Amino acid sequence: MRAQKVANQLKLREWSRQIVECESSGKSISEWCSENGVGYKNYFYRKRRVREELLESEAALSLSVSASEEPETAVFAQVPATSVIHDGSVAVLVQIGKYTAEIMSGADAATVEGVLRTLSQL
Repeated sequence: MRAQKVANQLKLREWSRQIVECESSGKSISEWCSENGVGYKNYFYRKRRVREELLESEAALSLSVSASEEPETAVFAQVPATSVIHDGSVAVLVQIGKYTAEIMSGADAATVEGVLRTLSQL
């Protein structure tokens, strides 16, 4: 069972990378899918599954935090916008304790918000 869960996580991670790559490519979804051997409908299935997994993970983390615990104060930093790079490289690396998140350049705002919201619950 554990091996299946790990395999599923690896698949979702790969799909997430592909979605970011597609959205930052500047190409239409159908064009990107055609060039990368991904079915058009399958792309949207993958995107939905990645989003669902992120929401499930976020919900599970929220439930694991005891209601009696005082919430930690969020710390925000202003990051100046200099230029946008869409080359699939890591734009931001966030590390909280033993957890690390790599936010790729070109990631959409909803993805960044979801990642930061999830990390804030850790």
